[in-house]
Formats: sequence, structure tokens, C-alpha cells
Amino acid sequence: MNAKERFAYLKLALSQNVGPVTFKALLKHFKSAEQAIENILDYKFQSSKRVIKIAPDSFVYEQMETAQKMGAEILFFKDETYPKLLKFIDDAPPVLFLYGHKELLNKKGISIVGSRNASLNGISLTRKIAYDLSSQDVCVISGLAKGIDRAAHEGALTNNESTGSTVAVLGTGVDILYPKENQDIYDKVKEQGLLVSEMPFGTKPTPSAFPRRNRIISGLSYGTLVVEAGLMSGSLITAREALSQGREVFAIPGSPLDSRSAGPNQLIKDGAHLVSSAENILNIIDTETSFRFFDSYNNFEQMDTLTLKIAETEIETARKTLLEKLSPQATHIDVLIRETGLAPYIVNTILMELEIAGKIERFAGQYVALIYNNEWVI
Repeated sequence: MNAKERFAYLKLALSQNVGPVTFKALLKHFKSAEQAIENILDYKFQSSKRVIKIAPDSFVYEQMETAQKMGAEILFFKDETYPKLLKFIDDAPPVLFLYGHKELLNKKGISIVGSRNASLNGISLTRKIAYDLSSQDVCVISGLAKGIDRAAHEGALTNNESTGSTVAVLGTGVDILYPKENQDIYDKVKEQGLLVSEMPFGTKPTPSAFPRRNRIISGLSYGTLVVEAGLMSGSLITAREALSQGREVFAIPGSPLDSRSAGPNQLIKDGAHLVSSAENILNIIDTETSFRFFDSYNNFEQMDTLTLKIAETEIETARKTLLEKLSPQATHIDVLIRETGLAPYIVNTILMELEIAGKIERFAGQYVALIYNNEWVI
């Protein structure tokens, strides 16, 4: 992309009510970000409930200037260095904000997540596994939270050779530290690893941002390891995201008397790989995962071509079938695919249309729900 195209791309990505799926739908409809910006007000799918407001030029210039001053980078979905694993997920961020060593984005990675209120044993084991993974040239990915996240980054950075190192995915701008207690590890990751966010520079923490960032943590990884987590923990959201993305899920079992073991124990009951060491993880990702995943990635590369070949009559029939299964109560996309019998790429195509029409809302963990509106009827 030339400078003008990159500016328009960033401007559209930073616009209000333009999430990753909407962004993709707009590009598909208008063929370019420039055309989308020029014609968005006349777009037939605009909804009174979720009006798209284009970001002002001043804000876009401010983001570009901040990146230059910080020595940071704004990475676009179309860039060759955009992480291939992340590109595979349906709601891949159109833009990533980076601070550090961006070559880590395309290294073989394993994410490690878990409780903020972790036990000493959990922290010690996490550091050991992260160190061992890093020693085998595997990048350790986590969310820079307290507890298990911090231990994962520390373990990877303890490796003197830094062969694998670490990536921290933030729910804030990469220039905003959260939590404050992690200043020391934030500085180390910035120096030796990589800070990543889909949020623009200057974005402060909000409750909704952290569940969203979990899909990026799992999306950058071959698999996700859950060390300690309660049944309602955000770490289980990351594990569910990993499953929906076709990645491996690993869990370390624990005592049924410890509530922090309830999440991993449940994951194991549901089919996650029971592990106790980095070796267990490496044995799995070095065999079945790589071959199975890249077969899927090749299919993803063909998705747009396949979607274009869907007959309009087929889409109309599928749309009606899908709408009959949707309700104001959130439903997982995998359930919709299973219950309708429709191909995943057809379901995703229709959901894109419905979202940009303001008829559905997406939630963390690949859930969608109808937005009630008296003006339209199924």
C-alpha cells in the first residue's frame, strides 16, 4: 500500500463502530478503505442503532506521529509481516500497534494464561515451563496481567540466550502500563520482547477490552496453556477462543479443593491436553498440530474466493435458516454452524452482513445475539 492507502486504512480502522468483522465487510463491499470512507454515509447497511463515525484526520495523524516518536510501529493486515497465525481467525484486527521486536510475531508461539491470584506453586511451575519453551526457540505469549501472566513473561525472559523471548498482548494502548505493579516486567518485555495491542496509542484500560484481547493471545499461538483459573476466569475465555480458532488447549491439573484448579480440571474433562511440562507441549505441537493447522490455513487463503462463488439463492436460503436460529440470547457461532448444518464460511458471511446492518451484536468468546428492533421482522 502507498502512503495514501495506508492513511485511509488506518482512518477506517480507527472509526467508531468499525470492529474487525465490520472492517472486513466494508473492504469487501467497497473494494478499498478510501471508497468506504467516501461512501459510508450512503451505505445501505447503516443502522440507526450503530452508526459508523469516521475517525477525524487529526486523530489519525496523532497516532502516526506517536508511533514515530516512540519508535513503535503500526502494522496493517495487508503487510507481509502481519502474523500468519492471527490472519487465520475470523475477527483478526485490521491494525496492530507494536512496540519492540516485531519478528517475534511470526515465531512458533505458545500462550500461557491463568489466575491473577496465583499460588506460589503455580507461579513457579509457570516460570519453569516458560523458560523451557523459550529455550527451545518457542515464543511465550501472555497478557501482562498479575499472577500467571507475569510469571510466564518472567520465565521466558530469564533465558539468557532469549532464543524464544516473549510477546505481551495488552488491553490498553502499548504506551499505557496496566497494572502499575508490572512496570518492571513491562520495561523488560519492551526491551527484549514485544508489546502488542489492537487499541490505539493512549487507550486506557476498560473492562470490555480485556476479553477482546484474549482472542489475539490465542490467535498468535499454536496452543494455549491454562495453569490456574476459576470456572468464571477470563483465562477460560482464552481457552474457548483457542478451541474456536482450531488451536490446541493444554491444562495443568490441580487439587479439587483449590478453586484455582477448577478451570484447568474442567478443561481436561472436556478434552484438553493434560500437561505437566514444556516437553509435553512440544511433543504435541511438533507433530500433529503443525500439519493440521497449515492445511487449515491454506483453506483460509481460499475463503474469499469460495465466498464469492456462493449463489445468491443459496445465501437467501441460508440467511433465513440462520435468522431462525438466532435470538436476543447470545449463541456461540459453533452452535449455529452445527444446528443449521451450514458451511462455516457461509455462516460467517451472513453474520458479517447482519452485524453491519445493526441486526446482531458480537460478544467475547465467539457469541452473537440479535438486537431487538421493532422496525424489522425475521
